Amino acid sequence: MPIYVNKVEIDDDAVFKEMQFHPAPNREAARDEAAKALVIQELLRQQAVEGGMLKESAEPDAIEAAALQLLETEVTTPAADSTACRRYYDQNIERFNVAKGSKLPLPFEKVEDRIRDYLHTRSTRHGIQSYLLDLAGKAKIAGFDLAASL
Repeated sequence: MPIYVNKVEIDDDAVFKEMQFHPAPNREAARDEAAKALVIQELLRQQAVEGGMLKESAEPDAIEAAALQLLETEVTTPAADSTACRRYYDQNIERFNVAKGSKLPLPFEKVEDRIRDYLHTRSTRHGIQSYLLDLAGKAKIAGFDLAASL
């Protein structure tokens, strides 16, 4: 069954070709992951075309570059400050033990950068997910429920 994203068809052949890049416990899960990737790619492609970042007939490499540029432009994430890092450390202190099985935590100063990176990554993922859900909400998607898969 084909998938449509704003009148652009993603046929079964495209989904089957994409499945090889999405290892999963079963064929249905691989198909869903492949379909999700293609729907996201098409949403980003259409948005990049609409924003003048990409020509309609662009090659796959240009589409990928435009999608990354679009995400960098549209998704902003705040940097975690020391206060946010300290709060995370205090709330999750058991994750920062000196050694496995130890009850002695590493000092905050030793893990602050690691926490800052983790919080930034988490914030970036959340921002991208929100942006994709916003694009999906504005689009007409048939044959696949992107919101349920994110």
